Amino acid sequence: MIQLSENVKLLGNGYFNFYLVGKERAALVECGTRAGAQIFAEQWGQIENKPRVDFIIALHSHFDHVCGIPTLKGLFPDAKVAASSNTQKTLTREAIVAEYFRNDVKVSNTYLEKGLIDKLPDTSVLDRIDIDLVVGEGDVLEIEPGLTLEILDAPGHSVCSIAAYVPSEQVMLASDAVGFVASTGVMPPIFFQGYDLYVDTIRRLMTYPTKVLGGAHGDVVTGDEVGRLYQRSLESAERVAAMVDEMLQSGVSEEDLTSRLYNQYIQDGLSLYPKEMMMAVMNLIIKRSKARQK
Repeated sequence: MIQLSENVKLLGNGYFNFYLVGKERAALVECGTRAGAQIFAEQWGQIENKPRVDFIIALHSHFDHVCGIPTLKGLFPDAKVAASSNTQKTLTREAIVAEYFRNDVKVSNTYLEKGLIDKLPDTSVLDRIDIDLVVGEGDVLEIEPGLTLEILDAPGHSVCSIAAYVPSEQVMLASDAVGFVASTGVMPPIFFQGYDLYVDTIRRLMTYPTKVLGGAHGDVVTGDEVGRLYQRSLESAERVAAMVDEMLQSGVSEEDLTSRLYNQYIQDGLSLYPKEMMMAVMNLIIKRSKARQK
């Protein structure tokens, strides 16, 4: 556990980050996979003077951000699970949710093989995840007196993405809205919904005074590093999109380019995800790059 600010703590294993906001009463921001939630639960057991968790907040609906919800809800049965309206809609679609949990099982097995966990979490395949509270742009959750979370719509990575901002401490919890840096130094392209929306969201988040910028994966950055990460995210997205254009114009097929993007960018924690899934999202990056405004 790392204390990021007076009221915000970081938990998880770096491949997936969880944020505890509050001292006596709290919100848990980010939900992870079941393997990630199992790691969080072990860390939670070691915390003295635990707060009461009133909110569990999912910042978007991708499987690695929601499959941990049942585990976390088991830890905090009285907490309200909050997410965007698009996340809520997605998590009522039985076929999608069942596929999410099948991928979650694959990740759990990989975590076990890599020694990141010492036992498998639940491997059942569910077909629904309930959201108790729909939140979106302009909503404010009061955690404790004087401590609030401001919800911001943050499209680009996904249609359902939101960010959570702690104005009193200038902490921005952006999930995947601004990307992340792998331990190898590589910044994967993750503008899955759309390049232009992704860039616009980064530029908008840059306007918020921010001392701490926390994503779902990788390192949390502070101080002057915040601005540098935002700028690097913009440059990385532009560079990938330009590379896609150049490669396609030189005659490289989309299939070959998908493989090249996978080999270049799917490293570190992303390599723990099913290959077929990550190949599909790299192909999506090609399509989003082709569709961007130039």
